[in-house]
Amino acid sequence: AGVTTLTDLYDPAPRKGTYYWRVRGLDREGHPVGIWSLPQKRTLDVHGWTVGVFGDSISHGGGHLSFSPADRAYSYESYLSFPVVNLSQSGDTSAMMVERFEKDVVPFHLRTVLIMGGTNSLRAGVPAEEVIHDLETLEMMSYAHGITPVFLTLPPINPASIARAFQEPTAEDWQASFRRVNDFIRTRKHIDTAAPFEGMEVMPPSLALDGLHGDWRAKQDMAAVINEAWRSGRPALGTS
Repeated sequence: AGVTTLTDLYDPAPRKGTYYWRVRGLDREGHPVGIWSLPQKRTLDVHGWTVGVFGDSISHGGGHLSFSPADRAYSYESYLSFPVVNLSQSGDTSAMMVERFEKDVVPFHLRTVLIMGGTNSLRAGVPAEEVIHDLETLEMMSYAHGITPVFLTLPPINPASIARAFQEPTAEDWQASFRRVNDFIRTRKHIDTAAPFEGMEVMPPSLALDGLHGDWRAKQDMAAVINEAWRSGRPALGTS
């Protein structure tokens, strides 16, 4: 029960178990437009999962400006060779991920969590050292709950494309900040999801039209790296 002027709406608490949702349009005065949509049933069991993905909109899903997480082509999780529960949330900073870890990750009793976070923080000018501290905190929290954290390196972004798509500025030193955070991640258990884009100054529009969320081809490339690392057991060794 909530109202949004955007195309999405997040519940203040995570939805687990079986629940239903439906939507109805409102005009500018708040009067109903049309009728309620048919109820949609969703079921999410907290049991039976061993691997989760925890991150921001890049992991949540969606791409190409307007496609939502329901469009599986834009979700790298849909290309993985093993099942995962997606615990990501669009708009998250690394600090926000720390804040919601206990309520959104711990209840699933995971053995492994794939963590990709910090892109929104760094592009907004948050120092790399603060993001690294948040990632270290997530690492400690994971181990404290018997979960093995595996970090994913951050793919590049494209400030010009972001400005066109979202009218948002990007910190001038974002490339140096991304490098510092990725250098840190590579000292931990990790999978190098930034590797397919190595040598690219920015993410080209052909791979991410909005400059931030990889389109289907970029998501396939990221998933391929994860799948290969998973097959070889390299995440457990902490090498790329």
